[in-house]
Amino acid sequence: MEDWGTAIWDTASAELLTVTGNHRRGPLAWHPSGDMLAAAGRSQIDILGRDGARQWTLTGHSLGKDEDRRIVDLAFSPDGALLASLSTERTVRLWRIREGACEAAQVIDLGDLMPASLSFSPDGTELAVAGATGPVQIWSVNDVERIRTVEAPEGSPLGVAHLSDGSLVISSYEPAALAVVDSSGAVRAGPSPAAARPYGLSVSPEDVVAVSGESDDTVTVWDVHGGQHRDLPPARGSAYRVQWAHDGSALYVVSWTFGVLRWDGTQWSRLQMP
Repeated sequence: MEDWGTAIWDTASAELLTVTGNHRRGPLAWHPSGDMLAAAGRSQIDILGRDGARQWTLTGHSLGKDEDRRIVDLAFSPDGALLASLSTERTVRLWRIREGACEAAQVIDLGDLMPASLSFSPDGTELAVAGATGPVQIWSVNDVERIRTVEAPEGSPLGVAHLSDGSLVISSYEPAALAVVDSSGAVRAGPSPAAARPYGLSVSPEDVVAVSGESDDTVTVWDVHGGQHRDLPPARGSAYRVQWAHDGSALYVVSWTFGVLRWDGTQWSRLQMP
């Protein structure tokens, strides 16, 4: 399709509101206010309004001569003042959101880490970056300095997210594993996820973790505090990315072949596609 781009739905009605045609097919991140959406391509990021209108295009990540270079994750800080973009060029770029503007800020050099995902702490003071070639890196947002690293209890890290108390959730592969690491370094092993490479990771407001694979149809859900977990029925086509609704009422996945799927606690349904 020549007109592919970023699609925006009304989640209450599942109605398709708009398709931008901006040719971005990388990660997405909603601003905490719900008024802005960051949509990444390989090296550029569009900041869109709720109506899909482009407000800014952010440039700075380099493709170089490596055809595999791309932006792999985006995250807004909890207060909405910063956007972090993570690229396989092994950098995190910070963008400062000000009234009427979005400005380039600091660049974080990740060294030898081949990055896969990032997450802001709930208070916004720390940024965690996970990748398969080393421990999770924890950076101070204010000083832009690496303050510590966290080893995955098993395997190589792929996904990272924060619980409401600031503890880290790490998904890893070879072997596939989930674990929680608190601020003291204490480790709590989680269930073995169904995905061989548990890449997509999302945490609900009630600290329920959802994890999906890179290219299979498996989704595992783990209630960290209650201890229960289950593998959901297969998501049609695949479950590449996974994201809880802001209130935890539904779980959404991106399927390469069926678009966006919604889990309501009972069954999967498919959102209207362009």
